[in-house]
Amino acid sequence: MKVRAVVNSNNISGLIERTLNYVDPRLVDHGKRVASLVFGMLTVQDKYTPREVQDICILSMLHDIGAYKTEEINRMTQFESEDVWEHSIYGYLFLHELSPLKEWAKAVMFHHVPVSGLPDTLEKNISETAQMISLADRIDMYLQSSSDIETLLRYLEQVRDLKFDGHILDLFYEAEQRFSLLSSLKEKKDFRRILPEIQLTEQECEDYLKMMIYAIDFRSQHTVTHTITTTSISVSVARCMGLPESQVRKIWYGALLHDLGKIGIPVEILEYPGKLSPQAMTIMQTHVKLTEEILGGTIEEDITRIALRHHEKLDGSGYPRRLPGDELTTEERIVAVSDIVSALLGTRSYKGAFSRERTLSIIEEQAREGKLDCQVVKVLKENFEEVLETVEENCRPVLDTYYGLHKDYQRLLGKYL
Repeated sequence: MKVRAVVNSNNISGLIERTLNYVDPRLVDHGKRVASLVFGMLTVQDKYTPREVQDICILSMLHDIGAYKTEEINRMTQFESEDVWEHSIYGYLFLHELSPLKEWAKAVMFHHVPVSGLPDTLEKNISETAQMISLADRIDMYLQSSSDIETLLRYLEQVRDLKFDGHILDLFYEAEQRFSLLSSLKEKKDFRRILPEIQLTEQECEDYLKMMIYAIDFRSQHTVTHTITTTSISVSVARCMGLPESQVRKIWYGALLHDLGKIGIPVEILEYPGKLSPQAMTIMQTHVKLTEEILGGTIEEDITRIALRHHEKLDGSGYPRRLPGDELTTEERIVAVSDIVSALLGTRSYKGAFSRERTLSIIEEQAREGKLDCQVVKVLKENFEEVLETVEENCRPVLDTYYGLHKDYQRLLGKYL
């Protein structure tokens, strides 16, 4: 019997929306409105396949994803902005390297470039997509601060074939006439309403989920591989303990999702170079609650519990619920130990990486104190070298992507800025 997919076409867009909402809901709502306008233009054009329309609309929703890293959010609320290359380039590279949208990602890099400035070498479909996103982006930005549609339409005609391709403008006018796009922008947008027939494979859904994890972990050089390391350790220990693959699969998802809520924690707290104040620690600990809100009942309950209980301790001293050991499953105990080991082995703004010996010493001490599961710690210690070899194997491509992405970012910034 085929196991039901944990993430699927029905829940992945909601997970993406709720996750990014905790950075800044303005960008998520803006992205959905842009996707709505682009969908209208694509429908009128009737040129692309349903799959291509789907990918372009998802790209449109995520077109500002680079701003989650580049801290441009406040500057982007202006109708006209000159500071556009940072988030455009980073967004292009991020989507090209870390999402199923590789084929279309370049359109994001040029979504603020006037049609008269687009490179001649740009593929026709990329140029069109960039222009559709650009037009939809500027229309929505304008309407967030003004209801004067007549002035907007006059402006669009003034910049026909200078800023916006006349053909794309005509597509918008026809779509507006047929679907009343501008009045519908005032409605609360749900991506499933914009694109109700979204169809993704299980692998594509997992790739989008990983994309969101990287959007969180890539915010700081100290957390780049934390989730992957925690997941890798968890799966390795589970297999060493002889757990069936059905349980290993749940552990993989639970570990992958465990820090999703950290996207809502300010970077200055995540990167604070020292011991956090009680107030800052309280904020940090809310990441578990944020994870719960993001998952929103859309993920299997036992997987959600694994994600939410990684800071609980067997003696009831953990958070957020101070659960005792008899309420914590083996899967939850494995991820709790793995999360600590990942944090100890990794660098942080306030510490360097701990040695393997010191890491084992710390978790063994916590096991003796009744905080961590003794059997999990024992199995991890007995297989530590093998586990870490797997961790290094899994982390290497992530680190290569992270540093390669930043190298390409600086190169492209120098070329276009």
